[in-house]
Amino acid sequence: MSAPSNQGQSFKIVFAMFGLLALAGFVLWGPLGIIGAVALSAFLIYSVSRASPKMLLKMYKAKPLGRRDLPELQDLFDQLVNRAELEHTPTLYYVPSKMLNAFATGRDEQAVVAVTHGLLQHMNNREIAGVLAHELAHIKHEDVWVMGLADVFSRLTNTMGQIGQFMLLFSLGSVLLGGSAPFGWLGVGVLLLAPMGSTLLQLALSRTREYEADLGAIRITGDPAGLASALQKVEKAKKGWLQAVMPGRKIPEPAMLRTHPPTDDRIEKLMALTRDSETREAFNIPEPAVNPPRGYEVRKRPRWHVTSGLWY
Repeated sequence: MSAPSNQGQSFKIVFAMFGLLALAGFVLWGPLGIIGAVALSAFLIYSVSRASPKMLLKMYKAKPLGRRDLPELQDLFDQLVNRAELEHTPTLYYVPSKMLNAFATGRDEQAVVAVTHGLLQHMNNREIAGVLAHELAHIKHEDVWVMGLADVFSRLTNTMGQIGQFMLLFSLGSVLLGGSAPFGWLGVGVLLLAPMGSTLLQLALSRTREYEADLGAIRITGDPAGLASALQKVEKAKKGWLQAVMPGRKIPEPAMLRTHPPTDDRIEKLMALTRDSETREAFNIPEPAVNPPRGYEVRKRPRWHVTSGLWY
């Protein structure tokens, strides 16, 4: 899938999510509901665009990585930032977790790329370069903002659905006595199905942006095989942790409920890019090998943190 088609699909998904939000608002309050949905969305979108990544980093217990901590990683990262042609250099953070993971958050001068202990420990420089380039592509494509926008629409639509359910509940007595319901059966259907539809669209958008970030990563590194190898390691580790937590788990996750595309599909698309004319010449991977920061050690296994709702 090409970049223009991915971007077009993302626009359609976001527009559809806003359509569901506006429809739910109309069912509840008529034209004023649409106006209110637009106004509240605009306020929340502005808030999301100005939000600091510090809270998320604190939840992951992430620590900034300076050049003294890990000069090999910083050298590799600086080269990738230069090839990505970003206006601002993101800050590198370290997450003390055995998970093989990395993520990007923040925008512009506040942009951050965080990598886990497990990723630095188990991946070689070529694979780390692919993962870092993937996260830099998310930043370049404004995916943090796009997914924040989708999250705003999804949460508002779910809230309106809950408001509609409460309105129906409180009017139940009146309806049983012959009074009128706050809205008809069509409205009930909208308020019940719109939140579900918005959630599925949000997941679809996430998968689309992941494909786009894969393509962007290859434009930075020129090395599809490096990212493909990293994805294989992440998938293998993920299955290992799931088996440890839920032994015998064999029920596959439905494709429409995934936040990321199936790894096999991503790898297949990446390997097809080796013949793509858009793939640039691969850059030389610096040595020596990148390792976890000196003096850092992680002994705890990944677990679900109830207070933050995060798995690391």
